[in-house]
Amino acid sequence: QVFVSFARPRIGTFPPSCKCDTLVWMAGVFVPLRSTGRLCVAVGRGRSIAQPGLLRASAPQPLAFTSARRTYVIGSLNEALAKGTPGGAKKLSDMAKVPMLLKESPTRVREIWLEQFRGKEFVVAGTMASDEYHTIRANATACPMFLLPVPRGEGYMNMVWQFQNDSFMYQPLESFQQGGSGRIDLGVVLFSELLESHKLALLHGELQSGLLSNAEAVRMIRYTREAYLDPICFAWVQKFNQRAREFHYEDFIKEFMPIERWHAMASS
Repeated sequence: QVFVSFARPRIGTFPPSCKCDTLVWMAGVFVPLRSTGRLCVAVGRGRSIAQPGLLRASAPQPLAFTSARRTYVIGSLNEALAKGTPGGAKKLSDMAKVPMLLKESPTRVREIWLEQFRGKEFVVAGTMASDEYHTIRANATACPMFLLPVPRGEGYMNMVWQFQNDSFMYQPLESFQQGGSGRIDLGVVLFSELLESHKLALLHGELQSGLLSNAEAVRMIRYTREAYLDPICFAWVQKFNQRAREFHYEDFIKEFMPIERWHAMASS
């Protein structure tokens, strides 16, 4: 039997067979109050409405059980981001001739990388300095998930991202709640092979569906970088991941102002 209290914060307790802790309901997602290495989400409560072959395989289908009220999906982050799945681990050598890049200066490597993918509708490329990479990686490893409201008409669509092994994968909260079905709408990989020699990390993102435009993908990546680099922003990411009972979606929209940040990125 599943018990759900709709008072804020909303708390649910899963059966012992599910190997889950007590969960708190946040923006349509059940988040464990104690870390178990597993993710549990509830379906039906969210507000959310080229280099082929880089991100190919589908993630495993999570296990699910159904109550009288809604379906619950269980899946681990490791399963969702297994090697070879969308957003999974990749090597720079899969995409570039690393020995040739090693002969170039950091400035020239950046130029080559950006030029290679310029104008490609389904690809976003970028670079980041070593300090930025290490900060993002450390913070994202500690806090691998967060919300990203993307404007849609008079409202917005909630996207959620997950991070592991230098990879981010983005999908609508609604899709995440339904177990994902292996669908990733945007996969982003950070390549660290040139950090030691060039103090430079290379970023490659690929749109996997028609849900998002290239311009939206660019802003989503900028939003992600800011979330992990800006101390004020990161405090919200920490609250979402580590202090679930303190995270309230209404306060997030009002105080973090994600929609205002989104529009500011478009004009900058």
